Amino acid sequence: MDKITNEQLCIAAQSGDKWAENALVENNLLSEQKTAYEIWSAQRELNVALGIELNDLVQEGSLGLLGCISSFQPDYGNKFLTYAAPAIHNAMLDYIRRLNPTFEAKNLDCIIRLDEVKKGENKGQHEFIADSRVQNPEQIFIAKETHEEIHTALEMIDEREKAYLWYRFGFEDDVLHPLSETAKHFHLSESRAKSTEKLALDNFWLELPWWY
Repeated sequence: MDKITNEQLCIAAQSGDKWAENALVENNLLSEQKTAYEIWSAQRELNVALGIELNDLVQEGSLGLLGCISSFQPDYGNKFLTYAAPAIHNAMLDYIRRLNPTFEAKNLDCIIRLDEVKKGENKGQHEFIADSRVQNPEQIFIAKETHEEIHTALEMIDEREKAYLWYRFGFEDDVLHPLSETAKHFHLSESRAKSTEKLALDNFWLELPWWY
């Protein structure tokens, strides 16, 4: 029996199916956990001091995901997780802001908020997702919808850049390696690793079919 897709579950949930709602959260739990870790680890010491735990962010992300069910329109051809990703991300950031009003998220101005998208307005797919630069390649990789596009983009860039991103963002071992560790792995200084990463990511984004 074929696995029920996010889109099918969302349609069922729109009809009031509570099982479908729960299944939708379970289907995307790994994605939420990855996003939560990325946000939490960016200011680890502060989050620990505030008593913010990863599970808190995951729960907020789930609420953000559930909030997308009613407004998702599968007829536009968008994938549900792609559509919901900004809401999941923003829900986690909003939770941190409530506990720490001085919190500033990097690239926050690049995030498209779902409440800014008018319901029923026919927009292109790129207008229904957060700016790709908000996420790292490993985060996008875990979304099944973009699996093929990610690997195609990686194959198009320089071999050294590909090897760097492959290791840095855990495509092989599912471990996000810190910049310092990645620098040591490739025998680079941290400043050189940082510049290498920036160039590699710039070239990577340009190869994604939905970047433009």
